Amino acid sequence: MRIICIGECMVELRATAADTFARAYAGDAYNTAVYLKRSLPDAQVQFLTGIGDDPMSRAMREVWSAEGIDGAFGLTVKGGAPGLYLIENDARGERRFHYWRSNSAARRWFELLQDRDETVLWGADAVYLSGISLAILSPLERAGAIELLRRLRPHVGRIAFDPNVRLALWETAQAAAATIGEALSIADIALPSTDDARLLLGVDDSIEQMNRLQGAGVREIALTLGAGGCLVSDGGVCTRLPAPQAASIVDTSGAGDAFNGAYLATRLRGGSAVEAAESGLAVGSRVVTHVGAVVPMSVSHPRG
Repeated sequence: MRIICIGECMVELRATAADTFARAYAGDAYNTAVYLKRSLPDAQVQFLTGIGDDPMSRAMREVWSAEGIDGAFGLTVKGGAPGLYLIENDARGERRFHYWRSNSAARRWFELLQDRDETVLWGADAVYLSGISLAILSPLERAGAIELLRRLRPHVGRIAFDPNVRLALWETAQAAAATIGEALSIADIALPSTDDARLLLGVDDSIEQMNRLQGAGVREIALTLGAGGCLVSDGGVCTRLPAPQAASIVDTSGAGDAFNGAYLATRLRGGSAVEAAESGLAVGSRVVTHVGAVVPMSVSHPRG
């Protein structure tokens, strides 16, 4: 089984109590790749991105390898470097981000892919990407990426998409809504949060959000509701699932990505959408108990 996750991986710096910084590597599509691999260990999980050739990028590749992520589609930008972000958390585990990514190598993933034969992506059991994967591209490249998804659709098992709306990455809210709407119309599986849906659709009620997404033609939807759990729909049948009780909430950074990875793993194993959402909620509830977007495997997937 082969899954391709498309997006960015950045250097994560986290302020510690000692006023120093801990370094890790993270990014929404990369995080999802990690949690998917942990949930489906026998799968080949490939990460498609642009990556530099500096020491930080080489260290990043080593971390991918340690997680079992196939970096063959980590396309090298000569003289390039990764983006960086600083994360701070308040007492409730909610995070504040400070980014330096405007010239990151990851922003060139689509350009670099054009230098290759896109048929290397054919035959994948699933392709996953997010709104951020598109937002970091130029407007012209975004249009090209949407057309790429249309061409891929007959040649891959499923396309999964998380809107992950970050308006600061887009020229306007309208540009975000238009591009994300096109991606949703192509996707087989949509993985929005209720906050994403609120920004895209202008409605607060989660049932109405689900109704509108279904009305747009998205067949399978897992709408995460934070502490409220999840609404999941496959073929029009909607089920509400409660969130498991987390032992403590330390950091919510990677919860949505962990949900996505576990959800996709369960679906690829043949589980139902409801079973997949239950898996996603369970992994997410463990991830929030530890700092960082990518937590140790002993936390996210404890043995026994």
